[in-house]
Amino acid sequence: MKASSAAVFALLMLVGPQAARSEQANPLGKVIDLIDELAAKVTKDGEVEAKAYAEYIEWCDDAAHNAQFAIEDATKQKSQLEAKIGELTSDISVADSKVGELAGAIATGETDLTNAVLIREKEAADFAAGEKELMDAIDTLVRAVGVLEKEMAKNPAALAQVDTTNADKTIEALSVVLDAAAFASSDKRKLQSLLQAQQASADDDAAPGAPAAATYKTHTNGIFDVLEDLKEKAEGQLSDLRRAESSTKHNYELLRTSLEAQKDADTKDMKEQQAAKAEAEEDKATAEGDLQITATTLKVSSSDLATASSTCMTVAADHEATIAARAEELKTIAEAKKILVDTSAGAVSQTYSLLQVSASSGMRLLSRADLAKSEVVVVVRDLARKHHSTALAQLASR
Repeated sequence: MKASSAAVFALLMLVGPQAARSEQANPLGKVIDLIDELAAKVTKDGEVEAKAYAEYIEWCDDAAHNAQFAIEDATKQKSQLEAKIGELTSDISVADSKVGELAGAIATGETDLTNAVLIREKEAADFAAGEKELMDAIDTLVRAVGVLEKEMAKNPAALAQVDTTNADKTIEALSVVLDAAAFASSDKRKLQSLLQAQQASADDDAAPGAPAAATYKTHTNGIFDVLEDLKEKAEGQLSDLRRAESSTKHNYELLRTSLEAQKDADTKDMKEQQAAKAEAEEDKATAEGDLQITATTLKVSSSDLATASSTCMTVAADHEATIAARAEELKTIAEAKKILVDTSAGAVSQTYSLLQVSASSGMRLLSRADLAKSEVVVVVRDLARKHHSTALAQLASR
């Protein structure tokens, strides 16, 4: 009876000073109420944690989604940049090859132009020399005809006796006349050369077996005819030479213009290829820099995804463990409540007066040590120890 009264009084102390002052208070009922409040608190804490966990899981999903998007975007950019770098590398190689080809073509064109200039200079020099020679010959023949005309006016019979069937005799007769007219020696040598050349040409053109004198005579019928024939031939050669020079010069101008135009076109193309190569090299350098940044971004994003996945999985595991622990704690609390109800059947429905409890028990509450020894406290503490319940341990220590 004394032990039971002590337990009831201990329950009054568990409720607190306010409960002890109430004459109608039921100490055991208060303990059960406290257990219910404890269960409600554990449940509420679980709800708060569940809400925080849901928010965290949402963050995990967003972080994983963002990291995955960043990985996909970086992977796509990486592929595009690698393809672009490959294309630019090819463009640089092609441009470099074209620059080399154009440089070679320009050098060849310059060589061809230089050679054309040298050939043209030689042709011009040969033409000038040939033109001078023919003009001198024509001038000599004109002057010789003039001298002969004067001599013929003085002595027509002398010139009429000149034998023009033979070049040597013609030259000899002309020399006599020209010497008499004080004709220059150089001019006489030119006339001799012209007559000899005329004779050689006539011999070359003659039919096989024909007499040389007869052949020569077919070309000339007198001394004047000989000189006029030489003069016409020289003038024809001069005209042919000038026409040939004009044609040669025209062809040279066409060639020079073509070579210079080709050189200008090749130079323009080469500069364009050099510019294209420089631009491609700059774009390639930029793309390589972007690729390096993209590769870093891809690495960081992959690391972020792995870290987020690992962390979120750890938190999820911890949350599952907490849920299990909380369920176990609520089960323990319910078990504690059941034990208290079962071991104090009928006591809950009774009311106790503090004075009645004191009078009937004959006990005096000397200290908290007396409360600690109460039966209820011992039961709650044993349950807390058995089930490792922090909540029950805290309740037992109040």
